[in-house]
Amino acid sequence: MARPLRIEYAGAVYHITARGNARQEIVIEDGDRRRLEEGLARTVVRYGWELLAFVFMTNHLHLLLRTPQPNLSAGMQYFLSGYANWFARRHQRPGHLFQSRFKGHLIEDESYFWEVGRYVHLNPLRTRRPLADHPRDWPWSSYRGYARRRDRVDWVAYDALLSAWHGQTGGPDPARAYRKFVEAGIERRPENPFRRAAFGWLLGSDEFVDRLRRRLAGEPSRPAVPQQRRLSSFTTEQVFQAVADFYGVARESFSVRGGATPRAVAAWLARRLTTATLGELAENLGLTHYASVSNLTRKVDRQRAASQSFQRELQRLESRLATITPPTGSRE
Repeated sequence: MARPLRIEYAGAVYHITARGNARQEIVIEDGDRRRLEEGLARTVVRYGWELLAFVFMTNHLHLLLRTPQPNLSAGMQYFLSGYANWFARRHQRPGHLFQSRFKGHLIEDESYFWEVGRYVHLNPLRTRRPLADHPRDWPWSSYRGYARRRDRVDWVAYDALLSAWHGQTGGPDPARAYRKFVEAGIERRPENPFRRAAFGWLLGSDEFVDRLRRRLAGEPSRPAVPQQRRLSSFTTEQVFQAVADFYGVARESFSVRGGATPRAVAAWLARRLTTATLGELAENLGLTHYASVSNLTRKVDRQRAASQSFQRELQRLESRLATITPPTGSRE
């Protein structure tokens, strides 16, 4: 189940829902939808969001977005209250238009973009009374820009979603592949991705879930490193340089192809201690695709499981990192 979200940090990815109070309609006519869309566009620009997907239904809306700055609550307050005040004046309907607070899911990274994007874009077809027969036929959705390039708007980050492509449905064109991916869900309804969400609102790997759970509890990551900083305390460069110094290798060696242990450890620690996305890590590691980052981190996990001496090595490295003064961390 989605929950009110108050966790904010730079680079966080969210699936957001905002529903009408007591299930009431949030739009009555297309003029309302146009005003809602205009308000969303202004919010995206004002708060610097990367909006990957959206859809306006009759009594609720969905957003898939990434916040380069920790400003989700401020942006949603600006967006929803601005529209609600306008709606009340236009339709002479006092009182709360939306439920008390938006809800949603916190998503680990771009490896979930396609799955969640499809979930958002198929919403008009999944209601008791479908709003359209095909997602491209529902005009109040970002899918129209994915279906036809000429319909794109400059405040939706289409390329950010499409760049998360890793071969689904085949073919060399990610835009066409995404359309096929979405259309495959029309006849054969895909599983709701959020049924796998931990605690009903965290969608990601076990490591991601554990990191967020520790952060919420205010606990250190492990007894061996009591000085462990909280999520997003370190920059990627701090982690990479510490690993390079620990192993006595050049920092630049991490961007060279190969499966050397220092490079894999740098990827593994960066996933644990920073908020860098898979795409950002792939670029820093000289990888052609973000999925390759996971290959490196799995290599470290396998080595940890097989070698106690390697576990101790990682603990020494993390202890050394804990002595570094990190930049200002994230906030909730």
